[in-house]
Amino acid sequence: MSSNFSIYIPAYNAERTLKLCINSILSQTIKPEVILVINDGSTDNTYKILEDYRDKIITIHNKKNMGVSHSMNIATSYLKTRYIGKIDADVELMPDWTEILLKTMDEQNATLVGGKMYEKYLNNPFNLWRSIRLKQNWGEENLSDPKFIFGCNNIFDSSKLGKEKKYRDDLEYFKTNGEDIEFSNYLKKKNQNIFYCSDTTCYHLQDDDALSLAKRYWRYIHYGDGLKKRNLFKTIKNIFRQFKRVLKWSFADIAQKRIQLVKVNFLLFYYFSILDYKFYIKNKNDI
Repeated sequence: MSSNFSIYIPAYNAERTLKLCINSILSQTIKPEVILVINDGSTDNTYKILEDYRDKIITIHNKKNMGVSHSMNIATSYLKTRYIGKIDADVELMPDWTEILLKTMDEQNATLVGGKMYEKYLNNPFNLWRSIRLKQNWGEENLSDPKFIFGCNNIFDSSKLGKEKKYRDDLEYFKTNGEDIEFSNYLKKKNQNIFYCSDTTCYHLQDDDALSLAKRYWRYIHYGDGLKKRNLFKTIKNIFRQFKRVLKWSFADIAQKRIQLVKVNFLLFYYFSILDYKFYIKNKNDI
């Protein structure tokens, strides 16, 4: 199985987490034939870090940032193995991740299998907030035909797909987000099985502050809104709807004795409102 398996990592400005990510792949009980990193126009020390691993990995460097879906299409065209794993550059795998997911894929006759991911740095209240309200797992039980497989950690069977581009990158949404939902829906339409496996674990290495969390959450809300055009009324309505969510969250956090998250809720709302209004101002001429 290991001789027919590879892993790729889309990486953009990943200097803080990339070493842990690569090292966790190198420590797998079933090691991939190829580890491919797509450096998507990084401007930090990502290139230098990749040079330290040049005898253990293959790298492709995009001249400019093209977005995660573009890098994923490059990787899936380059890699020739039947089984192809995809790991985000801010994810650390447990040593049995590959072994368990490949076994699960065979047992479930699945085209796409994903694992369970937790936040690693829960002492940071912004990360704790994310683990509750933006979690990237479907819980503690295995699940056949989940809503989608999270894009942060998964393996797919390339023998069951055609040669066409597998990930959309024609809109900003698909360049920065949403490729996991789109790809899962694509497979379902082709009557392919997808499966969520809770038997193995990986960890999210992101360490947010108030602004970075707000940007992350704003993208989630904006793209989840279906890329609808905005006017001033819709923007104000969106901000007000978010304020009601903040109140609901805060009451729940107080009841659960998560008092530190109440401050996070209101900081998030503050930055969310600024981001949403700036987006309206930037795009109001397109309405």
